[in-house]
Amino acid sequence: MGKKRIEFGLKFAHEMAREFAGKFVAVINEKVVATGGNRIEVFKKAEKIASPSGKIGVFYFPTKKDMLTAL
Repeated sequence: MGKKRIEFGLKFAHEMAREFAGKFVAVINEKVVATGGNRIEVFKKAEKIASPSGKIGVFYFPTKKDMLTAL
């Protein structure tokens, strides 16, 4: 994972976790381009937007309940 991608994740992780709790989020060039409940569907939506050389990151933000269940 590139340094720029890690810095983006750290900078916006808390904000995105609140806004997108329970969802998959696709990010291209530090912009959220698709969200949804299914990782594959979110990736396919992002593929339609991405340039051929664009890199797509798909992340899941668990709900508080998800995190408690994991413990």
